[in-house]
Amino acid sequence: METRIARFISYLLHPLLMPTYGFALLFYTNNYISTFTAPDVKLLVLGITFIFTFLLPGINVVILLKTGRIKSLEMETGAERILPYTSTALYYFALFYLFYNADFPNIFKIVVLGAALCLLLAVVISFRWKISAHTIGIGGIAGSTMGIIYRLQLDMALLLMLVLLLSGLVGFARLKLNAHTPAQVYTGFMLGFLVELALMVYY
Repeated sequence: METRIARFISYLLHPLLMPTYGFALLFYTNNYISTFTAPDVKLLVLGITFIFTFLLPGINVVILLKTGRIKSLEMETGAERILPYTSTALYYFALFYLFYNADFPNIFKIVVLGAALCLLLAVVISFRWKISAHTIGIGGIAGSTMGIIYRLQLDMALLLMLVLLLSGLVGFARLKLNAHTPAQVYTGFMLGFLVELALMVYY
């Protein structure tokens, strides 16, 4: 039963969905950014983000699977993740370029840039070690949430608590499935958290 729950959590909180989830949390909770972002802009950002960070990378992974470049969708070894992570990072940087040249608030651009940088770091790490992409993703949301609280002085404590709770669930799921060691899970979370937080504070 616990294994099935862990697998469900891993699918529901897949790292490729984290940017879309992150913007959705930002847009549809009670905060300054949500209030002053027009509804059509919210939908545009969510739609473009979903296409560039989930749909296109997902199609790319399926192609790699069909052509034998990866053995499974789980990509169980670090080496197997290098090509998919690299191509996905390119999509993320393309999305950052679109946001950078659009009249969007810097907060949106920073979130995407942080995700792209985390992917590049994951590529480098994967040459030697298997780090948890799931906890990188949820750690990035936690870091960007804390960074937004600091940067804009917003009261988003409840949202941060929710994200930290989800982070714990993701960590539990990856460990329960024996997909990663505790070190890989915790390191992934800290990588995503620190990269997004640093960009929010210093960019």
